[in-house]
Amino acid sequence: MTIYTLLQRPLRSARLTGFFVYPLLLSSLLLTTVAQAASSAPLAAIERQNQLIQNQQQERLREDQQRALGERPAPGGTDLNNIKPQVATPDIGVQCRNISRIEITGDEKMIPDKLLAKVRHDYTGRCISVSDIESLLGLLTKNFIDRGFITTRVYLPVQDLRTGTLKLTVVAGKIERYKLEGGHKHAVWLRAAMPGREGDVLNLRDLEQGIDQINSLSSNDVRLDLLPGDLPGQSIVAIQNDSSLPVHLFTSFDNMGYDATGRNALSATVTTDSLLGLNELIAITRRQSAFPFSGEHRSDSTAVLMQFPWGYNTFSVNYSQSNYINWLSLPGGVKLKTNGKSDNWYLGANHVLFRDQSSRVGLSAHLNTQLNQNWLSGELLTSSSRRLTYLDAGADIFSIFAGGIFNGNIAVVQGVPWFNGTRDPGDLPDEYPHAQSRKFTLDMGYNRTVYTGNTGLGFSTSFSGQLAADTLYGTQQILIGGPSSVRGFQNMSLSGDSGYYVRNDFSVSRDLPGGINGRVYAAFDWGDVTNRASGVPSGSLSGAAAGLGLSWKTISINTFVSHAVTVPSHEYREGTLFSLLMSASL
Repeated sequence: MTIYTLLQRPLRSARLTGFFVYPLLLSSLLLTTVAQAASSAPLAAIERQNQLIQNQQQERLREDQQRALGERPAPGGTDLNNIKPQVATPDIGVQCRNISRIEITGDEKMIPDKLLAKVRHDYTGRCISVSDIESLLGLLTKNFIDRGFITTRVYLPVQDLRTGTLKLTVVAGKIERYKLEGGHKHAVWLRAAMPGREGDVLNLRDLEQGIDQINSLSSNDVRLDLLPGDLPGQSIVAIQNDSSLPVHLFTSFDNMGYDATGRNALSATVTTDSLLGLNELIAITRRQSAFPFSGEHRSDSTAVLMQFPWGYNTFSVNYSQSNYINWLSLPGGVKLKTNGKSDNWYLGANHVLFRDQSSRVGLSAHLNTQLNQNWLSGELLTSSSRRLTYLDAGADIFSIFAGGIFNGNIAVVQGVPWFNGTRDPGDLPDEYPHAQSRKFTLDMGYNRTVYTGNTGLGFSTSFSGQLAADTLYGTQQILIGGPSSVRGFQNMSLSGDSGYYVRNDFSVSRDLPGGINGRVYAAFDWGDVTNRASGVPSGSLSGAAAGLGLSWKTISINTFVSHAVTVPSHEYREGTLFSLLMSASL
């Protein structure tokens, strides 16, 4: 094949083993120095290839962190519908009494205005019986329970109903104090975990939120009980913690990397639970290409994550650094080194807006700044090296629905010129990548497993998509093609400003002898991406997979075969892929 023929072939936006083909061939044909080659190369193509690699590295690192930290627990809480109000009324001496007025004393503000108006409308101006009074007390008590105030009560004080006035006294149940038992010295900081303070009105949802925050650390196993307090209406919140070792190690091996940066990789994550006594989680993750550890195509990533809970809020800080090296072979045996580095800072805040026995609704805000740098034979490629800063705000839901678990997140992401971030010139053409870009993202997932004996039949589906209002840099684009998006692809991917992908799994799991759990599954995924800039490849992918998973205690193995089903005509088909993921935790 001639150099001219190679130059006529479109540069694939995601074929990693061939990136820099255009600039390198042009440099060997026309220029005598690397700097001249970089300056005269098609810069947009170079940028997209470099950013694609860095995008993929960040994706792999996030997956490693998620696997190490485990799946988010399903919403848990007491079904308050099962708590029946217990009320009793004295004999009023006659069949009924005429009531013209209802007088409420004590903590009357615990009754919502709308409910209070209904009570006064329905229970005044008529003759009410003992059963009517019981119904009224039950209505008010049930309202308290439904709102989580399970120890708040309404009572009938001593009174004379012959006056035509019905007197009620509301006593708000309060937290007298917390009683913590078990666990190592710094395992739990109750002030940070529990939204309710001593002396506050006791709300079961506040207590459940605090328990969730404490149990988010895998070394904690907290149970809660309510004991009678020393004063009427007050309760002692007893918390028993059966804690374990607060340091954990999670390791894994997989062969799902890219040829350009190392197909095989080892990963290790060390997590510590509340060693500072702040209920904090600290996780340090290292991912390294392996077998071989050295060579012409390798990469590594390191991340440090810290999470701090405070009542209904969780604050997080994450720093990561990724590096890659890729040697390219040119005609005539000439080799050139390409390498890159990405530094990412991430600050986040999440707030639980609402929760009940089956759902959680939250709001979130995150600030992310990333510095990406790329070199060609030691020369910095300024066209693909820059600092970008993004701010996003979103809402999420996590709910038990139709016997399964549903989760969703919607967010808007806005580029900002903060922290020395790249600032767009006022006359930047629309088809050029924008640092002050805006995009909207939507992620949803649902999974359900039905058990018959010791066999489980499972189904899961997920959707991830984004819609961009501007042309994006590669690190902000959506990527399809790979084990975490559309299976059946490894070295060939597509990226776009806007797009989506859908993943579907059907599985059968069964407990096997020796404490082993086995799982077989079949999957079918598809996705599509589009780009705002002209001449940049877009298209659709779909792929199928079948796999086997085995787990025993803290050791698991997942192996699967995958194959591309549909591929754009301008891309290549990789054939059947064999993938392996092994993990163990201590």
